Amino acid sequence: MCPLGNGLFGLCFQAVPDFQETRPRNYVLSASASALWSEEVDKAEHELRVTQTEFDRQAEVTRLLLEGISSTHVNHLRCLHEFVEAQTAYYNQCHHVMQDLQKELSSSSGDVFSSSFGRNPNSSPNASVPAESPTTAPLETEVLQIEEVQPPASGTRKAKVLYDYDAADTSELSLLADELITVYTVPGMDSDWLVGERGNVKGKVPVTYLELLS
Repeated sequence: MCPLGNGLFGLCFQAVPDFQETRPRNYVLSASASALWSEEVDKAEHELRVTQTEFDRQAEVTRLLLEGISSTHVNHLRCLHEFVEAQTAYYNQCHHVMQDLQKELSSSSGDVFSSSFGRNPNSSPNASVPAESPTTAPLETEVLQIEEVQPPASGTRKAKVLYDYDAADTSELSLLADELITVYTVPGMDSDWLVGERGNVKGKVPVTYLELLS
């Protein structure tokens, strides 16, 4: 019974909250929020699946690119190795050709020296020069005998041998690389050759095989 009396009973009754009307309203709001949340979750899961698919595709592309780079690197190293081998073979061949050419030039110089100072076996030693000409040098009328050549009073030099050299005949002096010999020129001698002495042994030596020291 309302404490305010019967006259206020209706007013008290009206002041009581309407629970029947509030409960359905809250239930509708809760259902709407749940549906919205489910929709957002589904959307996020869909985006995640799309992102994962794109990531997997990019990972596969990257793997293929890395495999291609590795294969290219191997091919590059193989080509570089073949290039180095070809260059090495080429320069070795050039070295042998130059050595052969140097020997041919040395032999040619020796032949010129022999023809200039040696006696022609088919000619007489006095065929072209009078026997008693007082102004003719002995080297022009007689065979050059290396063992009879005397070093000049001045003009001898020390020389270091650069390469091994095998004498072509008895008029030449064999050489060993890095040895020191005494050298000097003979009047009228080919400029490509010198007379070399090693102790009591002497002979012609090619200038290209020597490094003149003093």
